[in-house]
Amino acid sequence: MARDINVLHPTLQKLIAQLKIKCKNQGLIIGIGECYRTVAEQDALYAKGRTTVGNIVTNAKGSSYSSMHQWRIAVDFYRNDGKGAYNNSDKFFNRVGKIGQSLGLEWGGSWTSPVDLPHFQLPDWGSTPSKLKKMYGTPDNFKASWVAISEIKEEIIKENAEDEEEMIKYNYTQEVPEWAKPTIQKLLDKKYLTGDDKGKLGLNDTMLKVFVINDRAGLYN
Repeated sequence: MARDINVLHPTLQKLIAQLKIKCKNQGLIIGIGECYRTVAEQDALYAKGRTTVGNIVTNAKGSSYSSMHQWRIAVDFYRNDGKGAYNNSDKFFNRVGKIGQSLGLEWGGSWTSPVDLPHFQLPDWGSTPSKLKKMYGTPDNFKASWVAISEIKEEIIKENAEDEEEMIKYNYTQEVPEWAKPTIQKLLDKKYLTGDDKGKLGLNDTMLKVFVINDRAGLYN
């Protein structure tokens, strides 16, 4: 099971980096555990306590894409200070959970069933994959949607960097023309489009036209 945060949704990657820094500043040293899970890996976890030896650890089947880990928007963490990876006698996980929540992450420790102390996920699509499955069908389709947006933005910036007419014109939503504003707001709401560390979007007219064309084609629905 992958422990590489680089395979996760870009927004989650940024929040994990912020989480680790904020935790360290409070003397809470965390490590990153499971990130993305394949269908086979998730099905193997589901089998524990059912058809294989061990206790039941999840109610999410891999074959039905029922884990947020399969959608690359969830991550598990552990205690990395030498006092036991999952030792919570001093409420270590609760403290980390509150920090994560302050960053806008959904914390599994706030759930009633199951309570999942070492788990964080992006809250934008709900607590379960139901909305994602309805919108995209499969995790690969979902990943393709946000990867495509990122690649389009980077390519257009590269191609037009030396063209004065195509220099960045729109850094904030209020600067975006009315004809493109609904599309840009949709991309922001869905976390497909994010600004830099200062919140600047870095958009120009060509980028707006591409995003609007894709939106009208239903790519972002």
